[in-house]
Amino acid sequence: MELIIILSVFICIVALIWYLSKRAHGKDDAVVVENIRRSAMNGDVYAQFKLANIYFEGRGVEQDDVEAAGWFLKAAQQDHVEAQFILGTLYEKGDGVGRDDAQAYQWFSNAASQGHNRSIIMLESDKWQEYIRKHNSGRDGRGDQIDPDREEITSEHVEKYTQKAGQGDVDAQYNLAIMYYHGEGVERNLEEALYWFHKAAEQDDTEAQYNLGFMYGRGEGIRRDQEQSMQWFMKAAQQGHAGAQEIVGKMLKKP
Repeated sequence: MELIIILSVFICIVALIWYLSKRAHGKDDAVVVENIRRSAMNGDVYAQFKLANIYFEGRGVEQDDVEAAGWFLKAAQQDHVEAQFILGTLYEKGDGVGRDDAQAYQWFSNAASQGHNRSIIMLESDKWQEYIRKHNSGRDGRGDQIDPDREEITSEHVEKYTQKAGQGDVDAQYNLAIMYYHGEGVERNLEEALYWFHKAAEQDDTEAQYNLGFMYGRGEGIRRDQEQSMQWFMKAAQQGHAGAQEIVGKMLKKP
């Protein structure tokens, strides 16, 4: 009986410490967010981008795609290249803004013009190449021409990405995985895509982890493995990846 009482008291003490710690941490988060907001409102582009991510992921605040999009826009207008890329994805999906391919293309193009690799790869996908052809049709009788400022992926590009990926460059590893997954500049090879996604994911690239979750879940390039799928979605979710968090939430609700 005494042991039960002692254990009960111990559990209550631990619970109280946890509650007080969480409450204090919540207050600290609120102060940090408010400081970032103050800097963002004063025009600090890095604070604007950070605040956008805070709202996008719901860290210390209620998750709000509309608020996130607004701050991504402010940062993008100051030529923050990652903000431009994310804003392009928001317009493409209609998250926090109205779905608008014209706006998505504009922001991907802005980021690509600054050398953002993921934007460059994005615009070389079948969807955006078709978009370019369609919107160039009827101009000066050159409807079949692709935007002359865009380059097709060549063997030289693949060699450059492969070399950098082999040296541990996480962006090159991710981009090489995308190229192999979609067959852009190389023959489509899901096993190679999986390999390079793994390399990037092991360096905590959340997009690579997110893609691995899908590949294991669908059995692409490897035997289907729901346990591995869940593990990679969990890793991405723990780092604040909104898409992975949504998927994990749905998977955990399943009976």
